[in-house]
Amino acid sequence: MTEKIQNNIYLFYGEDDFSLHRKIDRWKARFIEKYSASAISFLDGENLDETNLIKSLENILAPSLFAGKKLIIIRDGLPKKTEQEKLAEFLLDLPNHAGSDNFIIFWQSTKPDGRLKFTKQFKALVKVEESELPHGQVLNQWIKAMVKTQGSEITDEAADKLAVFLGRDLFEEKKTGGRVVMLKEAFDLWEVNSEIQKLTSLGGKIEAAQVEASVRPKIPDSVFALTDSMVAKNTKGTFQALENYLSTAGIEEKTSLIKIVGLLAEQLRSLLAVSLLQRENLDQAGIAERLDWSPGRVFVTAKNLKNISELKLKQLLSQLLSIDLKIKTSDSNVKLEIDMFLAQATR
Repeated sequence: MTEKIQNNIYLFYGEDDFSLHRKIDRWKARFIEKYSASAISFLDGENLDETNLIKSLENILAPSLFAGKKLIIIRDGLPKKTEQEKLAEFLLDLPNHAGSDNFIIFWQSTKPDGRLKFTKQFKALVKVEESELPHGQVLNQWIKAMVKTQGSEITDEAADKLAVFLGRDLFEEKKTGGRVVMLKEAFDLWEVNSEIQKLTSLGGKIEAAQVEASVRPKIPDSVFALTDSMVAKNTKGTFQALENYLSTAGIEEKTSLIKIVGLLAEQLRSLLAVSLLQRENLDQAGIAERLDWSPGRVFVTAKNLKNISELKLKQLLSQLLSIDLKIKTSDSNVKLEIDMFLAQATR
């Protein structure tokens, strides 16, 4: 095994662009405090071709009579294709002549291409830090911690509601052989932080009611109303909720309908999860602890379960899966497919 060279070269990347920005800002602030702002250099790889990027790095790293500590930040400077052999060769040799006084950060806006031989070789030479978005209940904890850094407090129920409103449960997974190979979140931390700043500006401890009043949910109330009416077999209420959703979605109808299939499936999976845990004789507090949900969310879900069987939930989820596949692989009438599904579900 090749031993990693000891150097001050870092590779930062990941979907969590918000945290990456904050990390870079902290590096710059500490460097300015300890050394000098004039010793910080920034190179934008998107606006420099291979030759000029190499030349710029060579100039910055060149010995000087007034040499001191330097912080060099290169944004999107790694090779993107195999033809960039000159750049790849230069960067792989960088640890040998970067010097101990130079701190170099390669800051990538996208994950480095693992298909390139260079990527694996480069990662073996530098310190790698990947920033991932907080998944599931971890987002709740992130929200509470961020609120605290802004000198405020938020209740557990409010943090859970904010996370749900911003799309915590709307992630997409791609599995291969039973293993998750891709996870795409429906939120980014820039928007989460923006909502936190808005809520903290109101003053006092953040309660669930403030979240409801101030934050526009990615799952509109009409979707919850749609699920509630469908489970209660209220046909009129179900179709009214569907029309309410379509009229306020603000996007093309077919796109809205495709999205609502996923939203309905998410709501039904929540019902099924609670149903399965009830069969284990867990009370609502135990279910909330197992699922990392708020007690209020478990209460509402359990109440809806009184109107539908576990078998029916599984049947509806199977039907939604078939509809999702059909509308994405054919020119079927999406509105008709969903209308037929809802009519059957409310019988």
